[in-house]
Amino acid sequence: MPAKIKRRTINLLEPIGAPADTWSAIYAWVFNVGRYLMLAIEIIVLVVFFSRFVLDRQNHDLTEEINDKAFLLSNQNFRLEEVRYKNTHLVLNDIYRLSNGQPLNSEDIALLLSSVPSGLTLDKFAYNNGRVSLTVVGSDISTIRDYEFSLRQNTNYENVTFTVSRSGVSKADYDVVISLTVKLQEDK
Repeated sequence: MPAKIKRRTINLLEPIGAPADTWSAIYAWVFNVGRYLMLAIEIIVLVVFFSRFVLDRQNHDLTEEINDKAFLLSNQNFRLEEVRYKNTHLVLNDIYRLSNGQPLNSEDIALLLSSVPSGLTLDKFAYNNGRVSLTVVGSDISTIRDYEFSLRQNTNYENVTFTVSRSGVSKADYDVVISLTVKLQEDK
């Protein structure tokens, strides 16, 4: 057999001066590619360093602006206005909550008060959750009886009670305490 012929190849990807061992390849890479990485890192560090001057100035300006506004807001008049505003807001919320949850019964109360005869004088009036208590003063017992009869016959009222007593220095006037329940709009 003929002697082995050594084949020769041409590798265009490997430069002529390429290192043969691994340590030499790492060394060449660090000094060729690594210098560009170091240059990029230095540029980033310099950009961050110089941006600190701009950002510190803006931070200082904002701190001064905040301190100036805090000084303005620490004024006693502003504090009183804030308290007044909060109280007004709370009152408006209460009014809104009460007006939406409360039945409208002013017509019923106005009708009850207008039905008091002219011979009787309204002394006290109380209303609580549909329960009415009123005190009238009069000198004519027949007017009191007529008023009692008209309230008991009215279908808008229930549980009508009358308590009559004498009052005054000469005991000529009658005190009449009337208790009744007003039927709500849903009940009618």
